[in-house]
Amino acid sequence: MQNLTTKDLNNTLEEELRIMLVEKHNENKSLRGTIELLEQAVAEEQEQKYRLLVENADLKKEIKSLS
Repeated sequence: MQNLTTKDLNNTLEEELRIMLVEKHNENKSLRGTIELLEQAVAEEQEQKYRLLVENADLKKEIKSLS
């Protein structure tokens, strides 16, 4: 009877570990999705800054040429 109880306990612990593993996998997947979105947002922001710097430089040249 003790052997059966130990087996049941092991099965319960194994199931708990499986559940934890699935939860961590889902959390990991969610975090990877969030990271991807953040990387895209940062890339877009950097592109916008670069374009504004180029536009600013072009406007300064234009102002200089008009002076």
